[in-house]
Order: sequence, then C-alpha cells, then structure tokens
Amino acid sequence: MENCNLNCKRQITKVVMIALQFVFYYLLSRIFRIENSVVFNGFLVYLILNFTKNMYSFKTTLIWEELKKQLRVHTEYILIMVINDMAFLDVHYVYAHIIMGILFMVFNLGMIKIIRRVFYENLKKNLIIVGTGRKAKRLTEIISENRFTMYNLIGYVTVGDLDVGCEQNLVEKENIICDYRELEKVIDGVKIDEIIVALPKASNDEMHQIMEKIEGKVSKIKFVPELNGVFTFNSKIEDYDGVLLISAANGIMSSWQRFLKRSMDIAGGLVGVSILGVLHLIYGRKVKQDGGPVLFAHSRIGVGLQPFKMQKFRSMYVDAEERLEKMLAEDEKLREEFYTNFKLKNDPRITPVGEFLRKTSLDEFPQFLNVLKGDMSMVGPRPVVQKEVDMYYGSKTGQKVFMVKPGITGMWQANGRSDIEDYDERIALDMYYMRNWSVWLDIVIIIKTIKSVLRKEGAY
Repeated sequence: MENCNLNCKRQITKVVMIALQFVFYYLLSRIFRIENSVVFNGFLVYLILNFTKNMYSFKTTLIWEELKKQLRVHTEYILIMVINDMAFLDVHYVYAHIIMGILFMVFNLGMIKIIRRVFYENLKKNLIIVGTGRKAKRLTEIISENRFTMYNLIGYVTVGDLDVGCEQNLVEKENIICDYRELEKVIDGVKIDEIIVALPKASNDEMHQIMEKIEGKVSKIKFVPELNGVFTFNSKIEDYDGVLLISAANGIMSSWQRFLKRSMDIAGGLVGVSILGVLHLIYGRKVKQDGGPVLFAHSRIGVGLQPFKMQKFRSMYVDAEERLEKMLAEDEKLREEFYTNFKLKNDPRITPVGEFLRKTSLDEFPQFLNVLKGDMSMVGPRPVVQKEVDMYYGSKTGQKVFMVKPGITGMWQANGRSDIEDYDERIALDMYYMRNWSVWLDIVIIIKTIKSVLRKEGAY
C-alpha cells in the first residue's frame, strides 16, 4: 500500500471487507441450509443497505456511532428478509435470517475493529486542531480514547494575536506546531487531511482570517460551535438559502418519549430486582452481622426537587451518622473532602462487606426497587441530597436538572464516576443529559457504566 494514496488504500480495504462479509454470509447460509439463489439475493440486499447507509466510508466516528449504524443496517436487513420470507419463501428462513442478522452484526463490529487496528497506519487521517484551549483539550481526550476516529493528531495551532475569548493554553506545549499565520507552510510540508477549528468563541472576522489560511488546502474542515454541549445530541443543521440554522429539540419532553423511557425502566427494573433477590440471599446475612438492617433508605432529591427514599445495601455501621459528625468536627481536611464530593475515599464508617459491595457497585442494586416504584429511572441525573442542591445547584438549575427522574446511572457515572472532582462539571453533565436525551444516549450510558463497573473505575 506504500505507493497508494489514502483514498486508494480505503478502496482496497473496502473490497477486502466485502469479500470477508460474503465468505461469512455464505458459511452461515450453508449452516442454515439456505438455497443459493436466496443466498445471493440476500447478500445483494445486504450490500445495498451497506452502500446506502455509507457503511464503507471509513468516516471518522466514535464506537457508539458505529454501533448505532450497525444496529440500524442489520435491523433493516432482518425486517426486509423476514417480510420476503413470509410472503414468498419458507417460514424456516425467517428464523435463519434473524439469527444471521444478529451474528453478522457481531462479525462486522469485530472485523471493522480488527481492520482499523491492523491497518491503522495506512487508513488514519492526519489532523490538526486550531486552538489550544478547553475544547481542544477535550477533543484530544476523545480522540485518544476512541481509535474508531482513525485520526492521527499532528498537533495544535495557536491563534496568536487573534482575541478568541483569551483562552489559556491547556494542551501539551511540545505538541503546539505553529501559529495560525504559519499554518499554510505546515499544510504544504505535511499531508493534512482534516482540520478542526476548536474556537467556539471566535468572531466572524476571526474565523474569516483563519479560513483564508486553510480553505481549499484540506479535504475537510470541522468547527466546534459556541452552542457545543448545550443541545448537541438532537440538533440538526438547516440551510435557509445561505442562512445557517441549528435546530435543537428536547426529546424527553414529549409524552411518547416519556412512555418509551418508562417502559425501558420497567423492563430493566424487573431484571434488576431479580438479580437483587439473589444478592440478598448471598450477602444479606453478612450485612446484618453488626445488628443493623440489610437495606438502607437514604433521603435524596427526585423529580421536581421532591425528596424520596433511595434504597441501597447498607454498607456502613449502624452509628455511621454519629461517626461522621464527630469526624467532620475534628478534621478540617475530611470536612473539605466531604463537602466537595459528599463522599470520603477512605471512609472508616464502611463495614468490611460494605467495602466489597461498594467496590463492585453491588450496593446499588436495591435502587431497582425505586425504579419499579417510579422514584428513579435506569438512567438520569445523579440522585443528590438536599445539601448538595443548596450548595451547588440552586433552585433554578436544580429545577432544570430534575425535570427528569434521577437515575441509577447517568452521564457522571459513565464519564469518570467519583473521579470527576469538579462539581460544576458534574452539573454540566447532568444538564447535557436532560437537554439531549434519547433512547440511544441511554443505551450508550448503560454500556459505558458497565465497562466502568467491571474496571472498578471511580467506585468507592
């Protein structure tokens, strides 16, 4: 591939992927004893869906977006084949195509991940980020955590004497390659495929000066808008005869979306309570060894800022509250830590079995009772105590965040959990969730939370 440009390399990889897909499809069809004519027609349908959904584009994306695309394509494939089977073929093929669709999605995700990893050096896009502030740093973190983006970050460009909100440099200084006035020379010297302008506070004049340097020199330019983080997940770009409009919809406000979310909660709650019963049999007696109850009901703030009793496996000694008051009165550092996080990393109030339950996050399972009752949701804002609302949220922000039910998990738990020490960032994550809710966002949060729990990240 050395003498082949990026587009050529991607075309070759596309052919390899299609060939592998056909081999796997044919092997599955042999297992299910599907006729050859049906096999070729089915694969043709599958190819058409892949091409119409741009599945072979190698577009820079996150793993979650790739998974979303794969789910959509394979769901449509299954529906088309099932309808065709029931109308014109044998009912036996219905079950075969449903299973094949599911197996094929798993195969594709694995194949794409392997191809992107093996051929990363040949398929990656060289990227430059214009800007060195908070957004540039956040983009760097996202790119480093998601190899599916297929970006090779060359470095950052400072904005020199341009006044774009006076953002301080937050990226590594050794990775700053030039000032924006020298950007043309850099592009001429190194093959750059994409540029991201991470200057959300730049004025039109400032953006014009930057665009003059890069327009027509790279295949794609992306911008971080000032509205980034407010309404992003449900936003759409509309062109009104040259006037750019960004439309944003709060999906969680509709009756249909609330019904759908509640249905998911009930289904998840039933599964969670079933597991809770097993955990109660295993750990209930150990929790009760110090004479206290198995479950602990703690007052938390729910939807509409109304308090409710949140259930957890009791992980502290019976006299935990008295111990806390004494510790906070005697130790200023502990007092500062507690009122920053409303948790203590090395908390002497925790029992031995309670420490295990917390580290494994098993202490959270009784909250599924709250989900079934309707006090909580599977996914939502953090269920905080009243003092947190008074100290950090205030009534106005609190009313916005708790327009929805608090969740067993949420944006905070899925993006660092207790390792996120900046309380303003915690609130910002909850505000993002409330504004940008969708079924898919809930699914992503649940998957990321499971990964964090298994890795025991931020649990204490």
